This record gives sequence, structure tokens and C-alpha cells, in this order.
Amino acid sequence: MTFRLKMLPALDGDCLLLSWGDDGPLHHMVVDGGRKGAYAYLHDELAAIKKAGEKLDLYALSHVDADHIEGSLAYFDDVNRPLLPEQVWYNGFEQMGRAGAGVRSMRQGDDWSNAIARLRLPLNTPFEDGVATIEQAPGPIDVQGLKVSMLSPDAAHLTAMRLKWDAYRKTVATARTGVRGGKAARPPVTPPIVVEDYVADGEIDTELPNGTSIAFVAEWRGRRVLLGGDAHPDLLTSSLAPLAKKEGGRYRLDLLKVSHHGSRKNTSRELIEIIDCHQIAISTNGALHQHPDPESIARFIHYGVPGAKDLWFNYASDWTLPWGDEDTKAKYGYRTHFPPADGQEIMEIDLTVDPAP
Repeated sequence: MTFRLKMLPALDGDCLLLSWGDDGPLHHMVVDGGRKGAYAYLHDELAAIKKAGEKLDLYALSHVDADHIEGSLAYFDDVNRPLLPEQVWYNGFEQMGRAGAGVRSMRQGDDWSNAIARLRLPLNTPFEDGVATIEQAPGPIDVQGLKVSMLSPDAAHLTAMRLKWDAYRKTVATARTGVRGGKAARPPVTPPIVVEDYVADGEIDTELPNGTSIAFVAEWRGRRVLLGGDAHPDLLTSSLAPLAKKEGGRYRLDLLKVSHHGSRKNTSRELIEIIDCHQIAISTNGALHQHPDPESIARFIHYGVPGAKDLWFNYASDWTLPWGDEDTKAKYGYRTHFPPADGQEIMEIDLTVDPAP
């Protein structure tokens, strides 16, 4: 049995490859494209998939922020791309309208919608009215045997973003930057880290583009991974609540790929306390927004279920390396996993393996 997640080097963004299957050909899903430079790594992965005689069953673009969409645009613009996906999940301007960012991100979103139409790719086919929301997917979606349970977005978040996008379309787009304003820089934590100093809850994310993120749980043969995009933590928590109730109060996950690269505004105490999970994965080099925030990691360690925990990072940066401090790991009972020293290797997580106790 194969069920694995690869986090490609995507700078401050996400570019994820999920693969699953039993004996024989594997199935594959890409979630987001990261920054433009991530496409070189994705191209090689897609070439290997094609060489093996396999398909890309799904490409899901969570939302239009540049650190998720730039590489996706590079993929669709590449006339020498190895293969195209069998289907696409994405909510652009039209989908948000049916659900009744920075300027450049919205422009890129329109470009991606145009590329989907130009390439005649099936869009949001499992969803009622062609809109990828929790309301339009009241039950799990089957993707080649993979059970996908939608957690975000809801219609309210899409409607709010549609209003902002509509205002953009009525103006002349002159902005050249691909990012929304960053937060004020703060220094990395210094080991040994006192986890209790960072666990207090604070404000949660209210950014409109992040709230439109497609986020879901993917389950294969009883193993589960939550791919959070940049989704708001209150929506993730409310979507998980009925699932957790059925399992005694906490919903079991084998891996949480944290929302918004480990921003403190996207990993709340309430979210951690509703899941039964021993592993988190964080995708970012930390260069632009100094992610991950120590609060996100500290809340997972402090409020998570008892037992050893594993932290997976696809970059060894000033904001992740302090968590590798041996004294801190011994005190709080967790392990860290980093890519090789050059920081440019793909981080691969085998989801069929239980973490060591």
C-alpha cells in the first residue's frame, strides 16, 4: 500500500503531491503550485508519473494567493508540460458568483480560469453547481478510491471574496507586487524553547483570500491527512466538529499539513483540541513572513494528544531550526524532520507508517 505526501521546495508557498494506491499504478493529486520556481520540481515529478504510465488524477488550487498560484500558472503555460490533470478543483471569480488578495493575485486567478477554459479541463465536476464548497459537497468525494471530505471554503467566504474581486475588475490593475502586505519582522525563537510561553490564543485569520481556501481531509485505507491550504481555523474547527463527535471528541488524523504555513492566526487551540494527531507538516522557507510562528507549533505540542509528536519541515530555516534543539525536544517529547543541508530536496512523508512511540 502506498499513501505519501511530498512537499516540494516552493519558497514561502505550498506545492504538494499526494500519491496513493495498492499494487499496480498509483494515483496522484497536486495541491497548489507554490512560487514560480517550484514548477521545475513539479515538472520532474509529473515526468516521472508519465514515465510510469500513471495519470495526474486531480489538480486542486486552494486559492489565488501568489505563493500558491504562481507555479500553477507556470505549469499551465508550459507547452512542454509532461501531462495535464484529469480534473481541476478551483474557485475563480465565476464560481464565487455562483456561491451567491492582492490585486495581482486576483489577476492571476483570472489568468488561471482562462487557462482552464483554454485547455478544456473538467472543473469542479464532483460539486453541485460546479462550486467547490462544503455546502456543494455534503458527503465525501471519491477520487480514484481516495475519500475526500471538504472542510473549507463555505459559501459565505466565497461571497465576501467575490465582492472584493468584483471591485478589482472595475479598476485599472496597476500593482506589480504578488503579495499582500507582510507582517512586521520578528526574530526567531532562541533555544531552549519554553513552549508554555507561546500557547496563549490570540486573533485568528480574517484575510478574505485565505478564507476561500479549498481544504480537506484525504483518506486512503483508513489513513488520513488534512491539507489545510490557508484556511481559517474557525471554519476548519466547525467543519471537523461533527466528525470529531462521532469519534469521541477528537477526530483522528495521521498528519496535519498546517494552514497558512504555520501562521499563529491559523492554528488555534480549538483546532488542535478537536483532532487526534501526532504529526504536523509545515511548508515554507520563512523568508517573507517569518513562518512558522512559534505559537502554532507550541499549541500543537501543548494542546495536542499525549504522546510523542513529529514535526516535518520542508526547509531548514532560522524559524524552523530552533525547534531541532535537543534539550527542547527531550523536554516536550517530539521529533523534528528536516531536508538535507542544501534545503532544496523534496520532503517525503510516508502516511502508512505510524510514528514511533
